[in-house]
Amino acid sequence: MYVVDLPYKKLGVELEGKQLIFKMKSKDVEESIRMNFESAALLKILMEQGVLVAEKINKDFKKDNIKIHDIQDIGTVFGVDGRISIGVLPADENRVASILVGFHKDDRHIAVVVKPKKIALLSVIITKLISENIKLD
Repeated sequence: MYVVDLPYKKLGVELEGKQLIFKMKSKDVEESIRMNFESAALLKILMEQGVLVAEKINKDFKKDNIKIHDIQDIGTVFGVDGRISIGVLPADENRVASILVGFHKDDRHIAVVVKPKKIALLSVIITKLISENIKLD
């Protein structure tokens, strides 16, 4: 299921066995990264943290005109065959603070910029996929 599904940009997740497969497309490049449930749960938390940071940046910019000029690094989670990093791009006069999601696999890197609400939705989807399919020992 894709939370962002545009011809030039896609970001989504699907379940395959006991792993979540995160999929991304940016322009002509497509990539996927597999994660077990534990890693996916950590990624979900980092995504939520990114949403909170982005929303605070947006509030501070709109209310008090406080500008942040640097990308805020939220964190990186290692999967089975690559890693996914989360960062927050600052707000300015033309755009709101957004989440930068990067896939890193071998020597290939791909990234998309996503609005906080879409990342919040992806986080809920991750929770649903994990909670419906986990078997605790």
